[in-house]
Amino acid sequence: MGKVEFTKLSQHTGAEIKGVDLRRPIEPDIAREIYDIFVEHCVVLFRDQDLTQDDLVRATANFGDLADPGRPPEFRPVGMEKMNPQIMLITNIREDGKPIGALPDGEMWFHHDTIHRELPTKATMLYSVAVPTFGGETVFSNLFAAYKELPDDLRAKIDGRMARNAFSFNSTYKDDPNAVAARNEAIHPAVRTHEDNGRKAIYLNRLMSQQLIGLPEDESQAVLDRIFDHIEQPKYLYEHQWRKGDALMWDNRSSIHARKDFPADQIRLMWRTVIKGTQRPV
Repeated sequence: MGKVEFTKLSQHTGAEIKGVDLRRPIEPDIAREIYDIFVEHCVVLFRDQDLTQDDLVRATANFGDLADPGRPPEFRPVGMEKMNPQIMLITNIREDGKPIGALPDGEMWFHHDTIHRELPTKATMLYSVAVPTFGGETVFSNLFAAYKELPDDLRAKIDGRMARNAFSFNSTYKDDPNAVAARNEAIHPAVRTHEDNGRKAIYLNRLMSQQLIGLPEDESQAVLDRIFDHIEQPKYLYEHQWRKGDALMWDNRSSIHARKDFPADQIRLMWRTVIKGTQRPV
């Protein structure tokens, strides 16, 4: 029996880790066990944490090498100047009418973090410093489970096929007018084999996946729309209701996530770290 106590958060997606204070060093065997739970359930939750920025960076490093937040300096919000350079500030707080953080407002479509990069990040950790009284939930889908139950005709369309993925910073939906000029694009497999367990997961999402390579545009879009509807079914989802002091880590290789809308007049403030990918998607 393992040393780490956890409870499942939904049928397919998420596990809450019990009794771990992320301010304190984590023994390597405990970190390995938590990582294995993370790979199996796609998302792990640590409740009731009280972290400084440096604590968050150290906690994230238990599970891999940290990556740069990934924005060119000219596109970094002004609030980032006061942050640890390995942390992205996500908030709707404004100064002089301008957001001080990234992705400030409203709903955000389902996506994989950094699928638009040549070497996507392995994982993301998000820590809640301030949350609204309602709204702003983050919703996750397990793409191992979604691939396993994919209809045969759709599986035949995407197995072995590549897809083009793109993102303009601050986009929360396709053709978002609030996007900034900086844009990344990358081509990756539409089905990804996870390097830690060999399982296959759909590697497409509604926000960033633009086209299936080798299919006519109309057919590509029709297939993608069916894929998006399939992977966003409620049976695959875990909807996280944020509390102050939550730290949530998710696997960008096997899950997608989305943000629900929240009151514009209430503060939502999060700190985000990311873990480097160890190989290109295959």
